[in-house]
Amino acid sequence: MMLAWKLGPALACGNVILLKPAEQTPLTALYCAALIKEAGFPPGVVNIIPGDGPECGYAIAIHEHIDKVAFTGSVEVGKKIQEAAAKSNLKRVTLELGGKSPLIICEDADLDYAVKLAHDAIFTNAAQSCVAASRTFVHTKIYDEFITRSVELAKKRVVGDPFDSNSEQGPQINDSQFQKILGYIESGKKSGAKLECGGERVGNKGYFIKPTIFSGVKDDMQIAREEV
Repeated sequence: MMLAWKLGPALACGNVILLKPAEQTPLTALYCAALIKEAGFPPGVVNIIPGDGPECGYAIAIHEHIDKVAFTGSVEVGKKIQEAAAKSNLKRVTLELGGKSPLIICEDADLDYAVKLAHDAIFTNAAQSCVAASRTFVHTKIYDEFITRSVELAKKRVVGDPFDSNSEQGPQINDSQFQKILGYIESGKKSGAKLECGGERVGNKGYFIKPTIFSGVKDDMQIAREEV
């Protein structure tokens, strides 16, 4: 989906594209590159370039003959891209830097639908999405019931091998993200939020984490302010 968002508008406006996927997830982009070639695109119109951020990504940001960079990722890297763009040819930059996307549940909502929507909005792709609804604001009149139903649904979610058709949630992308998430969970507990379910790894190998829900979260807590 992210790949299509980048390629579609740029191609429609007649641009040649250099696209660098995240180094952790290059395979979908490379497969799309094979399909693009098979579809008959002229050579050089769409260029998929796997590589890391400090070398490959920086080379794109600093290049004198690239006129525009559209980046999705962290605030830290977004700052570096803006700096490189200014140092080179003052290329135009569009940054989508994630955040704490909020979902608001009003008191007259269909509760079953709202719970499922909130569940899918955060747990899809093991929550590894820049548009994951990682903050849910629920009206006080339905808050307790919403939490109860959400926990019931989260506990039923099947975590396991993503190639198993019975699995609903796979692993985190690598050990770094796995450890980072466990750190946020500890931060939530220490800051006084109530751990309703999850909060620990699944099994003793791989990067699997149980679907986790906190209640009683305050706006000044780390888990409310930072993208997990």
